Amino acid sequence: MPNNKRHTFKQIKNKNSIIHPSSRKAAQLQRITLRKDRLERDKARRISEAQPIVERLLWFRYALDDALPCATKAEVYDLIEMYIARNDDDISNLDSPKYVHKTKSSKQFLLDALKLKEKREYMEGFEIPNLMDPKNVKILRQWDGDTNSMSRIKTIRIEDPNNINNLKTTAQNLAKKQKSSIHIISNSAMAIDQTNMSEQPIV
Repeated sequence: MPNNKRHTFKQIKNKNSIIHPSSRKAAQLQRITLRKDRLERDKARRISEAQPIVERLLWFRYALDDALPCATKAEVYDLIEMYIARNDDDISNLDSPKYVHKTKSSKQFLLDALKLKEKREYMEGFEIPNLMDPKNVKILRQWDGDTNSMSRIKTIRIEDPNNINNLKTTAQNLAKKQKSSIHIISNSAMAIDQTNMSEQPIV
């Protein structure tokens, strides 16, 4: 049967001695090196992908007043607005008169795109740590930013209340128009029936 055991550098004897390039030991060392490189790349990729989430969690951790055990819904809305507007000063500086005749820098493009992306996310549901749960806030405050323990922090999605209200208003207006249309159609049908009855000959 083939030996599928995964070896490490420590398990290979005489690895520092001269090894023939075509030997089995050389092939083992090559496989170990490739696997190690792949694991390091995967780890770096996971850390890179998790970094924006880590930064967001830490921002909300320090943005919440330490004197508060948790936040209210209204305070959560305010914190999200503050978070989305956190780069506004940099954007304003880049939009200042001294940059009027210059094309947008890559930094300005990135900041504008980031803000637009976060605004869209807020409309659909902005992911933040659950600051309305005192137990979760306590865990968040004890967290040191380690990605391995990040799963202990519960997150929730909060939708923009203005967007929700606009949707409700739109739905209510559509419902009113629908009722109005049904009422008009009903009155028209009654008028037609009355006209038909008046036009029938008397026997």
